[in-house]
Amino acid sequence: MEKQLRIALMLSLKDIALRKVSVLLWNAPDVLSSVSEFLIFKSFEEVEKNWEKSVEDKIKDKIWKLVLPEPLTQQMIQTVKPLGLQIRKWRHLQKHHLRFEIKKIHLPNSAEFCWTTAGVIDCRETAKALVRCEVLDVEERYTLACVNCLEDYIPLLWEKLPEERKDYFYKRGVSKKCYPPALYFCWPHILKGERHDLDYLWTSPCGNLTSFNQWAFEHSAKEFNKVAVEYFFQKLTPKEREASVMRTVEDVLKERSSLSFAYHAGYEIFCYLLSLISPEQQMEIVKKHPSGVLLKFLDCPWPDLFLENVGLFWTFLPPSCYGELSELMARRFEKSHHYFPKLFQEFFIHSPDDFKNDFVDLDSVFGNPAYRFLSIFFVCEDAESVEVIFRNVDAADRVKIVLYRRVLELFFESILKDKGHVVEVCLRELSKEDRKRLKEVFTEFLGRKVSGKCIDRKFKRFFEFFDEIDGSSDKEKKAQKRKLGTCCPE
Repeated sequence: MEKQLRIALMLSLKDIALRKVSVLLWNAPDVLSSVSEFLIFKSFEEVEKNWEKSVEDKIKDKIWKLVLPEPLTQQMIQTVKPLGLQIRKWRHLQKHHLRFEIKKIHLPNSAEFCWTTAGVIDCRETAKALVRCEVLDVEERYTLACVNCLEDYIPLLWEKLPEERKDYFYKRGVSKKCYPPALYFCWPHILKGERHDLDYLWTSPCGNLTSFNQWAFEHSAKEFNKVAVEYFFQKLTPKEREASVMRTVEDVLKERSSLSFAYHAGYEIFCYLLSLISPEQQMEIVKKHPSGVLLKFLDCPWPDLFLENVGLFWTFLPPSCYGELSELMARRFEKSHHYFPKLFQEFFIHSPDDFKNDFVDLDSVFGNPAYRFLSIFFVCEDAESVEVIFRNVDAADRVKIVLYRRVLELFFESILKDKGHVVEVCLRELSKEDRKRLKEVFTEFLGRKVSGKCIDRKFKRFFEFFDEIDGSSDKEKKAQKRKLGTCCPE
């Protein structure tokens, strides 16, 4: 029987409990206040640094104060980043959908994030909580209700809008200057029973669409609005469902958005769409777009599902796609909000030999994959992931990696920044002969660099390490010989 795609994981009771406790910590008043006040209009590096310092560290402090057994504490800490990723993704998407910044999400007495047991924000329930929140003004609550298709709230909030704002929203729905219109421009026509005003959205020469609901379903998927996708799917006729779902799956796979965090939003919509089709149709998509589907699972904030499916994808992924896969994975890992080293380690250990060979040998316009990932791991001082790379390629490939000019540059910069301990991980995995060769090449490489007392002192320690490894290796061999001589006398 052909192996099937897994689009959801059965969590253990322990995992559910860990995520539930972590959610309670994220919904604490002081944490929600920090989230509300956190500014996202900064450079990527500033955002990452400030988020970790002002929000994530606050959660970690709370976890340490629970005084749990050490293994359990570490498991809880590992839930912090994926949950925080969900919150940041939600904020970015609301900003995109609503065209305004929700600056205050006050707070436990009036509104808080609602979560599923899988550790994913329930966008619909969270929107309901915010719509009931008096901190936001009527217009903001109306737009929130429209974007999230809260049909019980939309008419009530519409009536509370000033007449001039009603006129604004109504006219923009039929203005082709703002094509395609946001849902809050469409809903006034739905409320008034004038849906025919929106016919221009779905009538086109290609004739693929037959109703506004079908247009809204497909368009909402491209806009990464999962709540609207779910809502409008329920409004489709059986014939429209049959025509739209597979087409929309293909569209979501092809979507390349510049939207921050859109990758993660696309994953949720993609998995929802997959749940609407048969296992046979799911496998048809996997066979047709193996790398695209694999990358969608890579975008899941929880890495378990990616690792659960990766073995299936190696069956269908052609070697010609290995380079692109490495590039796109590296691009995601370079964003520290998506840095999951355990995922990479498991992925690389179980990857086929051909992939590992390409990982070392390939030198495309995107750069060499081995160098690309090593540079990420060196910045993060992730010695464990570096070790995984070197222990899972053959001896010849280890030499290729360390003699690659850009890796030599990486060694040089790392030693200058006092990160030589990560470089030492690479050296330990080389044979004595290969270390000798690297020492010669690096000495020549260093001779072309600027010299100075400080630099010379830093690299003196580096070269001493070569001798220490060789000395340690010789002692081990002598000890082994003595042991053999004692155990096996002539």
